[in-house]
Amino acid sequence: MFSTKSFQLIFSIVAAAFLWFLLIFLGNLFTDTGLHRFFQVMGGSGSGYIQAAIYVLFFYSLFELYERKKFIKSEFDGFNLNLLPERDQLVLSPEEVAKIKLNVIQLEKQGSNYLVAEFIKKACTQYRNDQSIGETLQVFNAQVDNSKDELDGKLEIVRYLLSAIISLGFIGTLIGLSSSIGMAHLAKTAEGMPEITRSLNIAFDTTLVALLIGLILNFLYHRYLEYIDTFYSRTKSYIIDNLISRIYAPA
Repeated sequence: MFSTKSFQLIFSIVAAAFLWFLLIFLGNLFTDTGLHRFFQVMGGSGSGYIQAAIYVLFFYSLFELYERKKFIKSEFDGFNLNLLPERDQLVLSPEEVAKIKLNVIQLEKQGSNYLVAEFIKKACTQYRNDQSIGETLQVFNAQVDNSKDELDGKLEIVRYLLSAIISLGFIGTLIGLSSSIGMAHLAKTAEGMPEITRSLNIAFDTTLVALLIGLILNFLYHRYLEYIDTFYSRTKSYIIDNLISRIYAPA
C-alpha cells in the first residue's frame, strides 16, 4: 500500500513527465510558428529537463496545499453545529458550562470532530479546574496559538519547495551559461553561433519558468494562510464571545 506522500510524489512525477512530453510534442508541431519559442521556453525540448524537475515540485506543492486547504475549509463547518448559545445578554452558570462540555463530547462520539469543538471542550475543562475566567482565557488563547503554529509548521515542506523551485531555475541558468562559455571557441563559425544562442536561451528559460511557477505557488500559499488566519480569528471570537465572556459565577 502506498502512503499519501508516496502517491503524491509518484503522481507529481507522472504529471510532470506527461506535461514535458506534451510540450515537446507541441513544440515540434508548431516548429514554423511563433508558438514554437513559447513551448521551448516552457521546456518543450530535450533540454527542458530542468523545467520538468520544476513541474514535479510544482505538482507536489499543489497536492500539499490542496490537502491542507481542504482540511481547514472543512473545519469551518464546526461553526454550524450551534455548540454555543449566541443569544444577546445571556450568561452561563458553571453548571451550564459543564453541560456545554457534555454536549460537545456527545457530538464527538457521533463523529462530529472539529477543532472548534475541541477548543470549547478544553475551555470548559480549564474553567472547571480553576474556576477562574481570566486563567481560562489565558490558557485558551495559548491553546489556539499552539494549534495554529502546528498547522503552520506542516507547511515547511511547501516553503522549502518554493525556494527549491527558484534555485532550480538558477541552476538551469548556470548550466546553460557554462555550456555557452564552453562553446565560445565556436563563436566565429557559422554553425557555432546558433548553438551558443540556443544554450543562452535555455539558460534564461529555466529562470523564467521558475519565477512564473513561483508566482503561482506563492499566491496559492498565501491564500491558504488567509484561510488559517480567518479560521483561528473566528474561533477566538466565537468562543470568547459566546462562552468565556458569558460565564458568571455568583460569589
